[in-house]
Amino acid sequence: MTDLSIATVEHRYGVGALRAAIVVMLGWHVASALPAVVEGWSHYRPTASGITVWVAFAVVGVIVARIASRGGGQTATLGLVVAPLLLVGVAIVVASTPTRSPVDPYSWAFASSGWFALVALWRRPLWELLAFLAANAMTGLAVLAAAGGLDRVSIARFVVQSYGVSVLEVSVLAGGRALTRLARRTAEAQEAQTRIANRQLAARAVHEARRRRVETVRQTAAELLAGLAADRLDLTDVATQQRLRVAVSRLRRLIVETDDVTDPLQHELRACSDAAEQRGVEVDLQAPVGSVPSLPVTVRRALTEPVIQVLAGARTRARITVVARANDVVVAVLADAPDAMDRAADTGEAEVTYDRQGDLLWAQTRWTAASPLPSSRTWTSSWKESADGSPTIPATAR
Repeated sequence: MTDLSIATVEHRYGVGALRAAIVVMLGWHVASALPAVVEGWSHYRPTASGITVWVAFAVVGVIVARIASRGGGQTATLGLVVAPLLLVGVAIVVASTPTRSPVDPYSWAFASSGWFALVALWRRPLWELLAFLAANAMTGLAVLAAAGGLDRVSIARFVVQSYGVSVLEVSVLAGGRALTRLARRTAEAQEAQTRIANRQLAARAVHEARRRRVETVRQTAAELLAGLAADRLDLTDVATQQRLRVAVSRLRRLIVETDDVTDPLQHELRACSDAAEQRGVEVDLQAPVGSVPSLPVTVRRALTEPVIQVLAGARTRARITVVARANDVVVAVLADAPDAMDRAADTGEAEVTYDRQGDLLWAQTRWTAASPLPSSRTWTSSWKESADGSPTIPATAR
């Protein structure tokens, strides 16, 4: 899991908590405040004050919900605009009730304003919401004091009411942020576990690759070295010389397989060519035709093995060509060589074709992707015939 996905998880949980707060705000405004407005219609003074403030709160709620849902509200501007409007509405509604008290059954704005402030201040520090709730309580208390209702019972009821209409909003905001932080920590923990697992897989893959390389070296060199040490092999024998050349080329290929180059296949073919050139063979390694795709080591070995076999027997000259398409790669080698001692057989990785014309030995290896493109053309490895029926070297090998 990347940093981007961790941020996505955190954002998803944050948006979910915000949507829950918006639903509660609008639901509270409709299910709790509206019945109080309708029931207390005739009790408000003036009569339309309750419904007027309710409509104004509804408009404010829709606006802040839209802004917050789109990622706004990160600056103090929204809170500075919305908070005074809410406090004015609270003062109007409380002052319009029969008892002019925040605990009056029709003082719905005193209990509802905190939900609107919660959404407006969702992305602001917690202390700003606490400051608004304190200002909301002071507004209600000021109206109560102006009405002369500061007796002990009224104050006690006011304190309880103020606590009740504040604790829910604070709990929702704190709980939403705690849930978001928990989601981020969980995502980070999962990312750390995934990173550790990937490192373990990579370590095992490196270990397995090293084990295979050691095994390849052992298979390539051990038998020949043992034969030379036991005097079972004659260095003057052509077959022995070709086996040694094949072994040297394989070792050279093995050494460069892990090099960080843009075209590993061409790099490995160059290493095989160098081994032949050191004994006087003129090798023409042509630039690839087309863009060679990224190939695994097993495929590159299958493509280069016939080249190694042919170059091991080349006397004076050889030509290597590479043709690549989006879904297949073909490597061909043409050399003045006798038949390869150990012809590379077709494998699950590549298809191998050998042929001869006079003293020229031609070998072609083709790798095809598992899902070839529908528009790809079939690559022919058969010999072309001239007008008189005699075989000619395929164009790809010339």
